[in-house]
Amino acid sequence: MYVVRVDAVKRKVELVPESSLDLINLFRLVKPGDIVYSKTSRELKKERASGRMDSERIQVTLGIEVESKAADPLMRRIRLSGRIVYESRDLDLIGKHHTLTIYPGNPLKIESQRDFERLRSFAKSYEGKKESMVICVSLDDEDLAVAEFSSRGVKIAYSKSLPRADKSIQWGEQELERFFDEVVEVIKGLPETGILLIGPRIFVERFLAYLRRREKDLLNRVIGSLNISIGGEAGIREALRSSAIPEYLRELKPFRDMMEVENFIRVMSGDPERVAIGLDEVYEAWSFGAVERILVAESYLWENLENERLEKLLEQAERGRLELHVLVDGLEASEKIAGLGGIVALLRYKMPLRRS
Repeated sequence: MYVVRVDAVKRKVELVPESSLDLINLFRLVKPGDIVYSKTSRELKKERASGRMDSERIQVTLGIEVESKAADPLMRRIRLSGRIVYESRDLDLIGKHHTLTIYPGNPLKIESQRDFERLRSFAKSYEGKKESMVICVSLDDEDLAVAEFSSRGVKIAYSKSLPRADKSIQWGEQELERFFDEVVEVIKGLPETGILLIGPRIFVERFLAYLRRREKDLLNRVIGSLNISIGGEAGIREALRSSAIPEYLRELKPFRDMMEVENFIRVMSGDPERVAIGLDEVYEAWSFGAVERILVAESYLWENLENERLEKLLEQAERGRLELHVLVDGLEASEKIAGLGGIVALLRYKMPLRRS
């Protein structure tokens, strides 16, 4: 979440959601009666002298007083509906009904009518926070991949399988450099941040040698390497499961998500009474004060945003009274927890729960 400005006098916060998790937070924060301003499109109909009706879609910033809200788990969007109370152009829209669709990258302003302190506290938690990001290059003699590792998860920017008619023939330096050239062009189009190289050591060293000869600037951005058995997208998945992840990468969300889940599975396998699985068990354990940490898949949040018990747990986490870790979609970690019902918890002590 990028917070542009907090105006305590006007009770307004200007921000830009950057991920689907940000949208979940906005869905929970915006209340009926709040005024939300956003740029949107609106179809206007005009009648010609001949009586024929023409329509034109125009861009306009509208402010609506929120009456209802809805989440779209499939498209990862939220919709806020209400009466228009502000228009940036004189289009005679005041008082008419409109629905704003909010998505990542969509700037908006929220004027809180009822709970500005909660909104301000939320915005302040993001102010000055820089997103950690690493570019990962995964390679061997068969596959190449470039991905962004950040708080939003893992985004594959480039993936290619090297063509090979005869697997007994090894790629020479000249042929490999053609593919390395493609990788470099992709990296140059991404944010300027640290680069992690992963794959079998021999291929990581070949890429490093290429950088030394051809791309000294990129070489200076290499923060480390990880020796694993395979490259490409499969190598990225293997790296996320690796116990050899350097300490400086462990707080990156994709790696942290996997470590949290692997720790949960280890505890569950050794002592099933030290975990709760599914919302019923998690909520029961929390009501007895037994919960140490909750893990919840992002997909589960989207599908249960209006569940009262889940909202109660989220409120406790927001107030710092409960440790809750959301696992971003698209990774093996979140898929494992989704397969266990979407929400699980580590317990402080053994507790026999009503297993359904």
